[in-house]
Amino acid sequence: MTKSYQASDRLRARLVGNNVVHIEEHLEAMQRDPHGLEFEPWKREVDDIWRRTFECINSMSEKSQPSVLQYIKETWVTYITHYGVIDQNNL
Repeated sequence: MTKSYQASDRLRARLVGNNVVHIEEHLEAMQRDPHGLEFEPWKREVDDIWRRTFECINSMSEKSQPSVLQYIKETWVTYITHYGVIDQNNL
């Protein structure tokens, strides 16, 4: 792997980390106020952050992806479990 590829993957990994911190802040707010007026805007923003996060991971080298995916796993599973990304009735 070239140095420029490694550097870009490190930058993308930092972006992913920053995104996850931002998502976790939103998830805390959403948990405190699930019926509030801000819930839907928070949910839309979190969905958009996840979309950008996965685009970032997708643009990383295959060698770098597993560790980043492992890093986001707990937050992602919490999100999809609690915020209706998957239909619990079909499990």
